[in-house]
Order: sequence, then structure tokens, then C-alpha cells
Amino acid sequence: MVTRILRALLHFSFVLASGTAIAQSGNVISNAAFTFRADRHGIADLARTGDVHPTAYIRKGRLFGDVTVRYVHDRKLDTTRAAINSKTHFLHNGKLLHTGLADSSKNVPLKINESFALDANSLTWNIHLLNNSSTPIRIEDLAIPLVYNSGGGENPKEIFEERVVKHHFISGNNSFLYWQRPTGLGPYLVLVPLPGTSLEYFSTNSTAPGDRGTFQAFIHSALTGNRETRGTWRQQHTAAFVPANDSLQYGFKFRWANDYRGIRDILEEEGLIDVQLMPGMSIPTDLDAMIALRTRQPIQQVQAEWGPSTTIQYLGEKQRGTHLYKIRFSRLGENKLTIHYGKGYKTYLEFFVTEPLETLYKKRSAFIVNSQQHKDSSKWYDGLFGVYDMKNAQLRGPDNPDYFDTSRLSYVLTCDDPGLCKAPFVAAKNVFYPDQKEIDALEYYIKNFVWGKLQRTDQETPYPYGVYGTPSWYVNRDTTRRRANTADRNRDKMHVWRSYDYPHIMMLYYHMYQLAKMYPGKTHYLDQRGYLERAKETAKAYFKYPYEILPWYETYKWGCYNELLLTDLMADLEKEGFKEDVAFLKSEWEKKVKYFLYDDPYPFRSEYAIDATAFESSHALAKYAMQNQLQPDSNLWYDKNLNKWYSHPVIKAEDAPRFMERQLQANLALRGVIEPAYYYLGSDFRGRSDSYTLSYMSQMGGWSILDYALHFSNDPADYIRMGYQAYLSSFALINSGTAASNYGFWYPGKENDGASGWAFEPQKYATPWIQKPQGRGPWFYDGEIDLGYGGATRAAATVVTNDPIFGLVAYGGTLTQPAGALAVVPRDGLRRKIYYRLGTQKTDIELLADGFAKDKPIRMEKGGKSVSFQLENRVARAHEVPLILAGFDGTVEIKAGVAKPIRKQISGRTTIPIPVSAAQLTPITIRKV
Repeated sequence: MVTRILRALLHFSFVLASGTAIAQSGNVISNAAFTFRADRHGIADLARTGDVHPTAYIRKGRLFGDVTVRYVHDRKLDTTRAAINSKTHFLHNGKLLHTGLADSSKNVPLKINESFALDANSLTWNIHLLNNSSTPIRIEDLAIPLVYNSGGGENPKEIFEERVVKHHFISGNNSFLYWQRPTGLGPYLVLVPLPGTSLEYFSTNSTAPGDRGTFQAFIHSALTGNRETRGTWRQQHTAAFVPANDSLQYGFKFRWANDYRGIRDILEEEGLIDVQLMPGMSIPTDLDAMIALRTRQPIQQVQAEWGPSTTIQYLGEKQRGTHLYKIRFSRLGENKLTIHYGKGYKTYLEFFVTEPLETLYKKRSAFIVNSQQHKDSSKWYDGLFGVYDMKNAQLRGPDNPDYFDTSRLSYVLTCDDPGLCKAPFVAAKNVFYPDQKEIDALEYYIKNFVWGKLQRTDQETPYPYGVYGTPSWYVNRDTTRRRANTADRNRDKMHVWRSYDYPHIMMLYYHMYQLAKMYPGKTHYLDQRGYLERAKETAKAYFKYPYEILPWYETYKWGCYNELLLTDLMADLEKEGFKEDVAFLKSEWEKKVKYFLYDDPYPFRSEYAIDATAFESSHALAKYAMQNQLQPDSNLWYDKNLNKWYSHPVIKAEDAPRFMERQLQANLALRGVIEPAYYYLGSDFRGRSDSYTLSYMSQMGGWSILDYALHFSNDPADYIRMGYQAYLSSFALINSGTAASNYGFWYPGKENDGASGWAFEPQKYATPWIQKPQGRGPWFYDGEIDLGYGGATRAAATVVTNDPIFGLVAYGGTLTQPAGALAVVPRDGLRRKIYYRLGTQKTDIELLADGFAKDKPIRMEKGGKSVSFQLENRVARAHEVPLILAGFDGTVEIKAGVAKPIRKQISGRTTIPIPVSAAQLTPITIRKV
């Protein structure tokens, strides 16, 4: 489409007085920045002139400019649309380039005139509402449909090069939108309001012809917003008056940005506010938030929604035009800050305030065990961790299914990702904070629901260790029930082919192995050797059965959540002497590594055309390639779907870092990077008009951004910020609280304390993907979200860094500076890892057992010569703690309590076993000698 437009430009061109080259052929207009087709009432086929890929930003057959106005005149409600009643001009430096059709001759009281003015690097869109009557007109709605060219289909080149995803921040005068390709490759199309124009509402629920599912931003929303009485909205629904024989004017400006910094610069240049935050906008009560407002406008006030419960400290201008604030929230739930700036302008920053992260991890795990496990030996699903319905405070299951048994989502009740994610998260949490009741519940689940039911045993042939897929193992193990499932087109095959199921069970067994090893006597069903065996064989089955039985499940081509634990599993298998098994798993894993690096330019998909599920895996695969020497090969594996062999005769060192950068940019493209609202910032999304946010992919893919920042980036500040925002993001879905807050913001009541939503619905009221209409907020089923909380356990860390915007800070901790030292109290939730990123000083301290003592500082002498802390014994016996150090190259002396000091020469990342006594706290000192 765009190529066709660009060819047309060869027919005719001229230079205007300004010296800026404008090309025009009929109604196709272009300069060095923009190429577009001038439609009767707007612009169509918008593209970046000379772009590396011919990407169209507007949906085929639609346009930007077809605004909708609902108004009251003489007590009568009426509607007008630009496509019916408008006149549109296309100009450059005030000179007319093109005119759309004249407005209708119909004598209507309200008419719309629009103009699109092309400048050197911008395209300005003005909207005039003209009152042709002798009485005032009340504007009830002024809606701006933005029918962008969203992703879809199955053609990867079309998805990733020719289509775009949308980002939006609807927040008064500081509203903005931008569009980018799903690869993250620039440029990005940015839309900002002109001074005096603001946006207050958005919806995809229009009933106008052709607009169903279209994203509509509202300048005024009194009719649509107030008519929707269900759900909640955090901004006022306004109206406006057009005086008799007068007009109102609104406008927007389009500009191109090369990258995220470019977007931020445009916001500042156009009189908006570039907002930066740390550590995130889902913020626990025991951490401070900091905000930086970069603007050319004066800031009059930062106003708290709950004044007495919020402390706002102005820190001045660290850089000219950048105003810093420190915020401490104490009221749980939604907290809004209103920024008053400029000439009466306003914008809003929405935070969600949670209990401390450690409380959230423990409450969530306990809730799953206490409120979500079915225990009834007479039921086939005995032991199952089921989905929980917060709205009705009910545990759902096969005998209490709500609507799931009759919908396409029947699998949610017992299997697939929603059913299989809970036990692995509980196991992961118990690696850090063991609780006997929770460990017993996990073993009950494994014994009664998993082994010999959900998962085939080692004695069942064929396919030992196979994991049954949808709709449940109960159906799939019974021939009669299986035949009745007419939706299953592969009833002739054993249903153990779904690749995604295996890593969940592998993760469960692997963490149970860690539990049994760390805490002897706490597991009773199997010992550490037994759980390691199960983890190993499940991992091997993952690579064998799906591709053998139904190769459409692309085990080597799709990123499957939790599979990254294979590298940890292989390391432990190596230590335990399982060399042949390690060789097999390594061989299969490297097939996938090479596929992602070499065989697919866009390996960021799943069963769906565009998704965010792959980004945890894509980073882990890139990381493996960075840390391990891959070997050239010939005919490595045969693709049954494409009937071809994959060979990699040339392996270059630069290939892995190049892929790591590419997958990182694709990750960010499907994530809130700029948008300062707790349900966008750091969150994943699909880029569709009605996209939900804060799903499990927020924290899983967020881990990869933080890991990249800490271990691979030469300029990590922005990525630390983004990664930590993602880590914190989905904790806003956990319904928890104190007695004073009635135990939960979303669904109060002690019975829901520790429950969680599945994802977040940002619209006032809508029907999300799970087919349950609801208001703005978390979906009231928990579904897959515990995948995210499991991923969060991998990201949890305290990070001390000298941020170029905020200065010396601690992400996930509180920082003080006693004389000659840095003292950090870790509050990241798990208290196992601390990283220092202070210019050239990069220091890592990780504990593979126990933890840093609660509310006790980790003290580092400035310059990093020594570090001291209190170690919290979580085993209640004398034992050894593996301590990982990096950044201590040379000879170090480690002193643990009264034990004899350990002296060791280390280089790079080194693991040192540290003996600790049975005491609750042991003082540890690490000193460079």
C-alpha cells in the first residue's frame, strides 16, 4: 500500500517558499517526514517517508479525522460525524495543498471543519466545531476514533514489519499516544494534544457503524461516560458549550520519534510533561516512590488524592527543567496524584499501593493452599488447586464451574496454564520461606492429582511422564469421554502433546527437589533424588512427545513459560552425576537456542499471531548463547511442518548479543515504557484496541529486562528502571489488606485476603477475554497470574545504583548513607540478592539459601572494599549456605559469626559455601584483602 503511494510521488513535486520539499500526486502528499493520502474527511495510508519497512499506520479503508460529536441543541440530542458533515483542508505553511469535499448542504446547527497542516517534521490536525445557530450548543461527546493498522493474521513479515501496536496515556492535558512496530524498530508515530486540548476517557465499545472494537479517545465524554453507570473511572466526564454563532477549536500534532528518548523529548518540546518514576507505580507501603517531571511548563502543585495519607517532598531540580519529588503512600489501594501545571492544565498519575512485597508473597501462597485446594478423595480432581472467584468468594471446580464447563475456557478449571501454574508458584515461594503446611499441600497435589492422573507414571507406556492437556486428564484418560469431545480433532492421538504443559510440572518438581535438599525432613512423599528424577524425565518428555505426536506444537519455535529453568536443572543434574541426561537436554535446548538466533527473524510468537509469552524464553535463550560456546552444525534437526533441515555452518560471537538486543526491543514494544499509570507502566499488553494489562507476562518478561540491565547492558539505568517497574506491576492484582482496610481494595473481606486477579481491565466497563463483563480493575478470576508471581521470584532483588535522573537510590530497598558507607535495608520481598551498579563498580551478592535479615541493613564501605550484613537462618539448624560473589576479583576474606574466616582467591562469578550456626542471625563480613 505504502509502496504504491511512494511510486505515485514520482509523478509530481514542487518546492514551497519555505524550502521544504513537498511532493504531491493527486491526493497523495509527502515531505521528508510524512507520506499520506488526503481523504475527503481526513488522512489515510499514513507512513514515514523513506522508512526501512513499508509500514502503514492506518487501517486499510479507514482514516484519521472521522471525529464523532454528540450534542444537545434546543433540548434535542443529535450526532454528527466528520464523514457526513465536514470540510477538510490540507495545508503547508498556511498554503492550501488539497481540499476534501465541501461540507453537506444540509442545514445542521453544528458543523465540523478540519485541517491538516504539514510542516517540516510535524503534521498538525485542527478540529473546529461551528455553531451555525442562534442558541448555544452543548457538546456531550467529542470522540476521536483512531483506526490504526493493528497486528493480526499469520504472516510474520506482515505482523512485525508492516503493522503497528498502539500505546496510550489518557490523562488530561498530558495525554499522548504512540504507535510502533512489534519489533520495536523505530520510528514511532507520536500524537500529542495541542495546548488547551485534553483527553479524559477512552472506549472500544462504540455502537456506531464500523466502529465496534475501534479505539476511541474522548476530548469530552459526558454522554458516553455518564451513561455507562457500571464500573468506575478516575477522571471527570466533561461537556462543553459552543456559544451561538461561535466556534470551539481543538487540535493534535503528529511527530516521529526514533526511539523512547525521542518520544520523551517530543513531550517536553510540545509543552507536555515527560514523567519518569522509580521504583514503579505498584508501590508497597514500605518503599518510597520518586517522580521526575521534565517540562518547560511551570509546576504549580502536586496534589495527593488522600492528603493525610500521603507525604510529598519536593527535592528541587536535579537538572534544569526536571522537578524531583519523593512520595510515601500509606493508604492501600488506588492513589492518584494530580499535577497542576502551565495555564490551568492538569494531568494525573495513578499509583496502586500494596502491602510490603514479602507479605504479598506469603499471603498469596497461603491463600492458594488454604482456599484453593480441593481435598475430597471421592472426587477425580482430589488435590487440585482450582481457580478462585473473588467476586463471589468461591472456589470453582468441575462441580462448581460457573460458566467454564460450557465455554471454550473449560480447561481453566483443572489444567492448561491456569490450572498448572499455582503449585509451581507455591513451591517457588517455599524455596525462600518454607512452610510445612504449604509443602504438605504440594505433596498432596502431586500424589493425588498429578502422578498417574495428570501425568503418566514411569510405568505407563507409551509416553511415560507424559502430561495430559485440555480439557482435563479425566476426559483424556477415558476413551468414551474422549470420543464425546468432538472439539478434539486429534482424538486418535494420546493427548500429551501440549508443549506449554511440561515446563510447569518440571518447575514444580525442580523446586520440590530444592526444598528437599535445603530443608531435610520437610518433604515426605519423595526425597530430593526422587524429585530430581521427576524433574529430569519431565524435561526430557517436553522435547520428545509434543513434537512426535502433534508437531504443530512448535516446541523448538515458541517460547514456553518456565522452560528457562532447564539451565538450572541441567547444572544440578551435572553436579548429581546425570551426564547422559544432561547431554540430551543440552542438545535439545541448543536446537531451540539456534532456532531463535538464526532460523526465524521474528521468533516472538506463540499459538497466536502476536503475543508477549516468548520474552522470558527469548532472553534466556540469548543469555545461554552469550555464556556458552555454540558449535557449527549440519542437519541439526528436521522440521516436520516445513519439511526442511536446519543447519548452522557458521556461528559468530556477535550473533548472540545482536539477538539479545533485538528480542529486548520486541519485549519493550509490547510493554508500557512511557505511560505513567500503574496498569500500563511495566505491564505487558497485546497492542490491540481493547488490550488488557498486568497479565503474568508483565513479571515474566520483566525479569528479562532487569536481568539484561544487571548483567549485559553497558548503560543500564533505563533498563533497571523498566525492569523494576515490570517486577512490581502485577502485584497490584493481589487483593490483600489489613483489618483497617477490610483486607482488600478490590474485593474486601477477610475471605478474599490473598486472592488475586488474572489480569487488569483498563476500560470503565467491558467484556474481556475471559467472557465475563466487568468494570475497570482486575478480572475476578485468578487464572494464569501465578505464572507471573513465579516469574517474579526470579526477578526479586535489591539494586543500588546511581541513577542519572534520581541520583543514588536503592530499588527494592531503603538507602541511607552513614559516614563512609552505604546502608541498604532490602525490601524486595525475598531478601536473597543485592546488586550494586555504581558506575564501573559492579558487585553482586546472592544467597542460594536463607536470606538477608529482615529490617537489618546491608552495609557496604564506599568503594566496595567490604560488605557486612546479618544472615537470617531459615532452616533453624547449622548448615552451609552457598554464597555467590561477583565483582570481588582478588583475595577475599569471609567471616561468618565465630567460625574461622575463609580466605579465597576469586575471579568473576564465584560460589563459596559459608558455614553458619543454628543461631537465628549470623553476622557476615566480606572483605577484599
